[in-house]
Amino acid sequence: MSAFGSLPISTPQPAQSAADQKKHKRTRSGCFTCRSRRVKCDEARPICERCRKGKRECVYPPPPSQKSGSRTAARSTSQGDSSDNNEGDDASGLETIQDEEGSEQGAHASSTTNATKHRPAVSKTRSAQSTAKRKTKQTPDNSSLSKEKSISPFTDAATRSESYSPASNTPSVGFEPLSGQGMSNTPGTAQLPEDIRFFLDYHQREITHHHYILKSRSEEFIHRAIVDLCLKYEPLLYAVVGFSAYHYCLRQPGGKLYNFLRYYNKSLTLLRKSLASTEPHSEATLITILLLTTFEEFTGDWVNLVDHHQAAHTLILELLTPETANENELHRHIFVWYARFDLVAGLLAGNETILSREWYTSREEYDAKEAAEDPSDVQKQLSLFNSRNRRFAMDMASLYAKLSRGMIPMDQFIVQNEQLSLAMENLRSLLAQFDASEHTVTSYPHKVPLTENDIVDPYTPGRFFQGPLWEVNFAWIDFLATSLMFKYQSSLVLRQESSSELQSSALEQCRLIETIERWPEKENGTVISFHSSLGLASMFIPKDARHTMWIRRKLAHAEQNGYIYPPKFRTSMSQIWGIPEVKHWWLPNDEGYSDIVREIRKMTEERTTNPRDNFREDVREMKTLFGKMNVDDSPS
Repeated sequence: MSAFGSLPISTPQPAQSAADQKKHKRTRSGCFTCRSRRVKCDEARPICERCRKGKRECVYPPPPSQKSGSRTAARSTSQGDSSDNNEGDDASGLETIQDEEGSEQGAHASSTTNATKHRPAVSKTRSAQSTAKRKTKQTPDNSSLSKEKSISPFTDAATRSESYSPASNTPSVGFEPLSGQGMSNTPGTAQLPEDIRFFLDYHQREITHHHYILKSRSEEFIHRAIVDLCLKYEPLLYAVVGFSAYHYCLRQPGGKLYNFLRYYNKSLTLLRKSLASTEPHSEATLITILLLTTFEEFTGDWVNLVDHHQAAHTLILELLTPETANENELHRHIFVWYARFDLVAGLLAGNETILSREWYTSREEYDAKEAAEDPSDVQKQLSLFNSRNRRFAMDMASLYAKLSRGMIPMDQFIVQNEQLSLAMENLRSLLAQFDASEHTVTSYPHKVPLTENDIVDPYTPGRFFQGPLWEVNFAWIDFLATSLMFKYQSSLVLRQESSSELQSSALEQCRLIETIERWPEKENGTVISFHSSLGLASMFIPKDARHTMWIRRKLAHAEQNGYIYPPKFRTSMSQIWGIPEVKHWWLPNDEGYSDIVREIRKMTEERTTNPRDNFREDVREMKTLFGKMNVDDSPS
């Protein structure tokens, strides 16, 4: 899995030494656990040596049937693939690994240079419309996908009802097809394997814009545009299925890593082949990379997220311009998705965004024009707020990065920082226009009595909205988080005492989050939308037992729903709170600490041990948040 960063179009790496380029024997038959960790497996059965020593679950892929094996061999022969180029066709879908000792940490970019240098030096841009005209052999109905054996989420067809045991290598639980409307009547899905159809159904029924950490206007993009594209582009299909399987497995008692890793590794294998071929790049290619980047964030792997972010940057420059990024709905959603990673990575590492400022200002100008033409359209007003909030975050990241590098004198910094402060107030006014709305909630019929464990009153009348203004609640949380980050940064640089103001802002975020969580009509995955706000608030709320336990339960709830916080964040919070056990799990006595979350955390910690440059290390260490803070000078 750590090879997720090894996309052929990512930033070129320094030339490798002869020793680094030495070919190694590869193996296809190692256990799922070793292959996901990209380490050598001795293939001992029923438990390999590495899993035995690490006390990990050891599961091998089921042996392919003779018929399936014949199909694979025939396909390999007819296409003239070498064994190295046919990695995606093995039974598991997981990538092969280097068969050598000392590869515990894996290699990130061994294939980057070779795959890039064979690419013709011509533009390979393809629009969404031309993507639909992809050659017939590349569509799922006629590709290797429909020819392979159908494997259900937890079992293959022959062993679905059997229970798992290490000796038999038979997974534990089957699944029941989802009832009601789903993908069953969608053109192009009839020939898909049963497990693929199951997870596409699950994606359409259960996954919301919150799971993608996007806004409500993205629902059509998520459930129609992405799915339409994935039925024409296999790397995206497996990425969507893997993302759906990830969330599904988290809700199942028997969920295991390999239940979703097989699809992600298949997506990556197919994506690498696509990028290394002469096949034109398209919006589907870029969306595939963005979805894999989202997975890296969800698993807490910010080191490998940087690799995908850089690959996405290369493609967005190839496919779009600041002007064409606004020309249709698909491009607008792609830009917003990419920009979020651009901003978060820059802010965490104390760097500027990679994408230039004109991209952000161009989108802001577009949204400002749309909002001015229709002042009564709430969604257009919120789009303008979101654009200005993004541009503010970009300007903030740029200003503080320049200061940290000595590129701007302190007097100029103070002037520009004051301008940011005024921009922050303008942002507030965009949301304050809704305060007197008829959709403001004044009473809560579903009110539940508060207990001594509650730290806020989620039933406070005013500044909470329903109906057409529901999304305004999330915009306020975003604003408070941006404001909190800005004021925290300013207080550190200018040495100002602001602990009371920061605490008040953090508690207001907590109130809104709790009110939404208790609202009966909230969408699936809302807690995921709060991940950054909860992370920031946890640093500034009072550090007594009642407040810390409240926020610890929220952070645990986010991880149980699939958003895994990075190891650095847990370590820093354990120091700020003076609670060492938080490094292990948020709640005492492993309450709510599921096996699947435990395994995801372990995988991430192993993958992010040795970041290969300072930028990746700064992102991993969350330099902006914790680089200048210790237990003694943290806000009280």
